[in-house]
Amino acid sequence: MRAFAFTLIGGAVGVTCHLTLFIHHEWHLRAPDLLCYHLVVFAVVGVILKEGLWMILGYLISLFSSIIIYRIFFHRLKHFPGPVGARITKIWHTWKLLHQQNHLLLTDLHNQYGNFVRTGPSEITVYHPDVFMAIDGPQSNCVKAEWYDLLNPNQSLVTARMKKLHGARRRQWNRGFTSLALDEYQSRLIPLIDQLERCIDGDISTEKVSEMTDLLYWIGFDRMGDFIFSRTFNMLSQKEWHHVIVLLQRALSLLGPLSPLPWLLHICFKLLPRIWILKDWFCMVSWCEKQLTERLEFNEKTPKVLDVAHYLLEDARENPHQFPWLTGDSILAIVAGSEPIAAVLVGLFCELALAPRHLDKIYQEIKRIDIGDGIRSLGNCCPHLEGAILEALRLYPALPTGGNRKTLKNGVNIGRTFIPPETTIVAPRFCISRRKDCFEQAHKFIPERWYRSPQMIHNKAAFSPFGTGESPKSSLSNGCLGRNLAMNDMRLITARLVKRYCFKVPDGETTESVWKDLKDQFTSNPGRLRLIFELREDSVAQSKLTDGIPLG
Repeated sequence: MRAFAFTLIGGAVGVTCHLTLFIHHEWHLRAPDLLCYHLVVFAVVGVILKEGLWMILGYLISLFSSIIIYRIFFHRLKHFPGPVGARITKIWHTWKLLHQQNHLLLTDLHNQYGNFVRTGPSEITVYHPDVFMAIDGPQSNCVKAEWYDLLNPNQSLVTARMKKLHGARRRQWNRGFTSLALDEYQSRLIPLIDQLERCIDGDISTEKVSEMTDLLYWIGFDRMGDFIFSRTFNMLSQKEWHHVIVLLQRALSLLGPLSPLPWLLHICFKLLPRIWILKDWFCMVSWCEKQLTERLEFNEKTPKVLDVAHYLLEDARENPHQFPWLTGDSILAIVAGSEPIAAVLVGLFCELALAPRHLDKIYQEIKRIDIGDGIRSLGNCCPHLEGAILEALRLYPALPTGGNRKTLKNGVNIGRTFIPPETTIVAPRFCISRRKDCFEQAHKFIPERWYRSPQMIHNKAAFSPFGTGESPKSSLSNGCLGRNLAMNDMRLITARLVKRYCFKVPDGETTESVWKDLKDQFTSNPGRLRLIFELREDSVAQSKLTDGIPLG
């Protein structure tokens, strides 16, 4: 009888905690504390009370029963369709991601349930093309979702959730993205492209297949290393992965299956910081902090390099409390500035190798243009090059399913459907940019749709590669700050390689692994792309002139 009474007491406490406490507010940042509190209380109750085990059992059963019943029958999102498991817990989502990549899972859910799918207790995945302007447009009534607290207690421009805080930090970053700064960044990219060409030339001379996935990621990370730390990772020059980038890649592999569970990530980071892959993350953070300190000393001893890092470091020198922002910004800049560009370029070169006619069209556009020192007008005078890059951005989005937002107290309307307040919205670019009602032949690589055949685009709102419902040239403050830098880099790298080389897929091989092995770990991580390069005749002739060999 006493056991039953204590079970009822524990049950009453469980229901009360859920309805008065856990049902309100965000708890992901407090998850480690809550877990420790529960373990301590359970231990004390178990020792003090003879029937303590029954009380604990009653508490847990009633707590989880209350949660399940509420989420299925009484939650504000109960009328949205979706899997029963997803209505109850995001653990369902993580379990699915152990067997299937997120972008493919969300595609299947779209086919099964339609444009608005409940993919979590308080989460709606929206496939309607108007979602991008609703969540990121100038009149947006949304903020970034809980996932963006990943770096807590560190902060960064990308992870700042509150609009006021984000706006203040963005103004600091804006000083490093003027037209003069973009010209400076472009000039610093040229030596890296030269190194990339030397790597390819070496493969040609030894009749080796070029591992383009590695090469494109190396130039991307070297570029961001120079951008943030004023030194590259030397991956192109040494033709191998830098140990810190290896640590970073391994740490990011957690973001695939665990992205739906930010509370679990915080438990792991705070309670198990040196276990398994988690230690790679902290080693990488320590390395970044060390590089920032060295960059700060470098700025004091040398003439000013007026890039983003210079301005941020100047602010940190005057306000030391901002140094945690620098650590967060450096990590996110490396990831957000290198992986997305490399992923899109892998997709672009994959498509060009499969369809040589696009390669020839781009070559005809650029063959008379001197791009040795870079040129920012490539987008204006080379429409097929521009179209090919935009098409690669559409088919191989840098963020296949990432970028979650959360509605505020007034909720939002998307396609005449009201999304209630305090709801996480997922807008999967991979799925939306391939909608057949928005793009003709949506799964095909057709650069002409962006300049010669605009009728093939039925709804341009479905194309949002840089975080807004507008084009890459949009100046909206919610858009990606580095979009112009990214577009310039992709134009210049592509133009330089296309002008110098012909390339194709090796005999007996396919590019299937690029798509089949693509990993969605917040940013896109495509599979292996292997290509055979050949110098164009013009390039061979130019090389002979450079070497002092008479022609003919």
